[in-house]
Amino acid sequence: MRLGLSGFTPRVGLAAAAALFLPLVAASAGHAAPSTTTAARSTTTAPSTTAPSTTTAAAPAASAASFAASCPAAGTVSQWYSAGHDGVDIANALGTPIFAVGSGEVIASGPASGYGQWIRILHSDGTVTEYGHMYQRDVVVGQRVTAGQRIALMGSEGESSGPHLHLRVRVGTSTTIRGIDPVPYLRDRGVSLPCTPGGGGGGTTSVTAWAEANVRSCASTGCTALSKVYANQSYPANCWKTGQTVTAEGYTSDKWVELPLNAGGVGYVSAIYLKGDATGGVTRQC
Repeated sequence: MRLGLSGFTPRVGLAAAAALFLPLVAASAGHAAPSTTTAARSTTTAPSTTAPSTTTAAAPAASAASFAASCPAAGTVSQWYSAGHDGVDIANALGTPIFAVGSGEVIASGPASGYGQWIRILHSDGTVTEYGHMYQRDVVVGQRVTAGQRIALMGSEGESSGPHLHLRVRVGTSTTIRGIDPVPYLRDRGVSLPCTPGGGGGGTTSVTAWAEANVRSCASTGCTALSKVYANQSYPANCWKTGQTVTAEGYTSDKWVELPLNAGGVGYVSAIYLKGDATGGVTRQC
C-alpha cells in the first residue's frame, strides 16, 4: 500500500542513506587532473596540525549511511588531490563563505599548524571533512551543523600563497591517516567541482522512496541490480530519464531517476517507487 500519496501522484524523494550506496573505498588513488594554475594554494605538501586528534581510533569501514552533499565554497580549483597534496584547494577572494559539505558534529575548530586555523566535521557515515586556512570560524567544537551551513570565511592563514579553502576528507577521525580524494567523494554525493553553493546538495535533488526497490545499471528491470532504496529513506538524485515502463500499486510510469553510487558511477531506480510527482520531484532531465 502506498502511503502519503493523493490522487495520481505517486513516487519518490531522495536525500542520503546507506542502503543505496555502495561502501566507500578507504584509500582512493587521486583521479582528478593535476593543477595547471598558479592560483592560491597550500604551500605545504601535507599540512601538519598541532591541534590534538580527537581520537586515535583506526578508520572505520565506511560502509554506513552516505548523504547528499553541499558545495563547500565557490571559486577556482587551484590545486587538485595528488600524491603530494592531500586534498583540493578552492581559491577565491578573502572572506568568501565556506559551507559544511554535510550534516554532522564539529570535532575540531581552532588553530592548527600549516592550516593556520581549521574546522573538522564528523559525518554520519564515519567520514570527516576538514577545512583549512580560513580567517574566521563560525562554529565551535560539539556544535551540530547541517549540509550547506556557513561555517567560516576564506582566508590565507598558515602555509598558503593566497586566500583559499583547503578541503581534505578522511575515513575516520584519526589525523594520522591520509585523506581520500575529495573529488569523487563529492561527486558520489552529487557535487562536482568547481561548484556554486546553495540549492541543497550542490544543485542535486533529494528524493525519498515509499517502498523498497532495486537500483539498476540502466533504466530497465532487465539490467543488473546494483543496490537498493528503502521505504522512507532519502537519497541524492542527479536527474531523470525515460526508460522501461513499470507498473506498481496500480500506477504506471516510464520515468527513471539517476542516483549517484558511493563507490562511483550511477544507478537508476524507477520513479514509480519514489514519493512526489512523476519524476520523484527531480526536475532536471538526464
